[in-house]
Amino acid sequence: MTSRRRTLGLALALSVAACETPPPAQRGDAPEPSEALRPEGERGEVPAEARIADYEIDARLDDETHRITGTVRITWRNRTTRSVTTLPFHLYMNAFRAEDTAWMREARGSHRGQRQGEEGRWGYIDITRVTLLGAPQASDLEVRAGEPRELRWAEDEDPSTMTVTLPGAIGPGESAVVELDFVTQLPEVFARTGYAGTFHMVGQWYPKLAVLDPQEGWRNHVFTLQSEFFADFGDYEVTLDVPAAMVVGATGIQVSDEPGEEGRRRLRYRAEMVHDFAWAADPDLLEVRSEWHGIRIRQLMRAEHAADADRHEAALVATLESMEARFGPYPWSTITVIHPPSDAGGAQGMEYPTLFTTSPVIQPRPWWRLLGLEERASGVFTTIHEFGHQYFQGLLASDEFREPWLDEGMNTTSNALALRDWQADDPWVVRLGGQRIDENDMTRLALTFTTSLDPVRAPADRYLELSHSYGGTVYRKTGATMLTLRNLAGAPAFDAALRAYADRWRFRHPRGDDLVAALVEGIGAAVDLGDAGPDGPVRLDVADFLDQALRGTDEVDFALTYVDNRRRIGHAGWHRDEEGALVGGDDPPPEATPIDELDDAEVEATVQVRRAGGLRMPVELEVEFSDGASERIWWDGQERYHVFAWPGRRIRRARLDPDDKLILEGHRLNNLRYAPGEAPPAGDGLSAPLTDGAEALTLALMGGMSL
Repeated sequence: MTSRRRTLGLALALSVAACETPPPAQRGDAPEPSEALRPEGERGEVPAEARIADYEIDARLDDETHRITGTVRITWRNRTTRSVTTLPFHLYMNAFRAEDTAWMREARGSHRGQRQGEEGRWGYIDITRVTLLGAPQASDLEVRAGEPRELRWAEDEDPSTMTVTLPGAIGPGESAVVELDFVTQLPEVFARTGYAGTFHMVGQWYPKLAVLDPQEGWRNHVFTLQSEFFADFGDYEVTLDVPAAMVVGATGIQVSDEPGEEGRRRLRYRAEMVHDFAWAADPDLLEVRSEWHGIRIRQLMRAEHAADADRHEAALVATLESMEARFGPYPWSTITVIHPPSDAGGAQGMEYPTLFTTSPVIQPRPWWRLLGLEERASGVFTTIHEFGHQYFQGLLASDEFREPWLDEGMNTTSNALALRDWQADDPWVVRLGGQRIDENDMTRLALTFTTSLDPVRAPADRYLELSHSYGGTVYRKTGATMLTLRNLAGAPAFDAALRAYADRWRFRHPRGDDLVAALVEGIGAAVDLGDAGPDGPVRLDVADFLDQALRGTDEVDFALTYVDNRRRIGHAGWHRDEEGALVGGDDPPPEATPIDELDDAEVEATVQVRRAGGLRMPVELEVEFSDGASERIWWDGQERYHVFAWPGRRIRRARLDPDDKLILEGHRLNNLRYAPGEAPPAGDGLSAPLTDGAEALTLALMGGMSL
């Protein structure tokens, strides 16, 4: 999910180029694939044991009341060693049922800058019947037919979850089939799902079974404002009964389109090895189809956004290429992109398996040009980000309530890498006059806002709306942490470790410890960074760095507090000779002798580096001497400060992190300092006025971008 008000990685969003070249996809009819998964040799490993919950849904949309009536039949397989006597369900749509639900208490009728409407205000899902159709049979995943039996069920304390009571236990290796009748009332869309006029975005609309954790039991989180979704993989067969004029986009592939009642159609869809099913319907949608390596790409939009189709497609294909190379094959045969109309902004920027919603391309404002500002900001970044979720949310499917950073933060990391793969030759993001600002500058600006209030590794309900910490922490701080580690460890080692993680945990619900273990294993326990002079090499402890950055709230901030040339300590005074007698007695050196009048041998260049932030990690120092020579040295950053001295040298300037590796450091104006009397050349580093201007630009764009 992206954030309108607290733009996730605005720095990354701004680096999307307005690609004018035709996208490398095959345009044309691009027919519907015959299989939901790509051919076996192209899709990567799809473990059979990951298939746990299959859904058969038959649903009818009343487009006048915006109500869905449906039946869902769920076949659930117990692949754990636990026995269960209940089946917990998510009823996500009930988050919008009243103002005192857990979701609405925190949201207060607002989401990503969108307000709850006065009409069509409430949405809900009402369960009218729960029936057990198949009885468990030990040591057999097939369901034995039995007499249907109605089951008891009740909503939990918060209506976004409910519990069904079984007549007996479902043991390890057993399975059961349950059927639920439901009625879903869509709200007027302001948060992901609902309607706006004739447009319907239908997400999290059916009763959805929770996940049985082998160690902890059922995972059935209450739906809160910052939490998203968690479910098991399975196959879906879905029939949608809609008005005949509706243009529909849905998860998976369409396998049939048949006449229904008068003026209606029945569309049947199939999706394999997914954990959710979403769809959109609107009679005014236009369709643009293309194909990339056998993957059917389908964009659905109204005429107002049709001119942007090529730019979104170019971004999507570039991201597909990058992510397949970095994280393995995309396993499904389709990807559908929904462009919600202007009056359905709340539905923009959301991910579902094989389907996501995007946002429109931003039109430049006249005052931008008056300021001499050029930018590469575009709504196509939403396409990059939301497609990225097909991997971290759709394919790895970690628990987004327990650890939202594993999806949103790691996806933000992958977005940065996709952008570099796409635009490696021209990385600037914004030009303000003659100053170029790159994506790292913009990321750091975003990090300075509320990223020290909550740790990255926290459950979704830890992030309160009033703190405004969710976007900056979960998205941007995670991304900055990973990109910093990549810079220090080296791209080959980091990329290989992340690929191993993605390959190992496809379809398997990884946790944060699994990712950290993969990074430590792939990169190594420690990274040798460079020499620290007589103290030997400086090493980065990978596990310690990740623990501090992800579990703590300390910031990375290094400062140059002293850069100057001072008189070198000499030998004036009394000293004992080899015989133990005091000798010498020279007069003290004159106090007032200017440094520039001393011989070089009497001077020492001196730099003091301070760790202003709480996070302990190494930093590189570069010094430039007056004779034009330069030197680099590492400091381990464990103490609060350290003094470096170069006897017989005169310093001109010093710079911390000269190669811009510490993306996690948000405050950078204290990283460059000149010795007294040494004037910096024009344009050397960001000036304070420019930084203030860039910050204002960030806030302005955050208010105007639906990301």
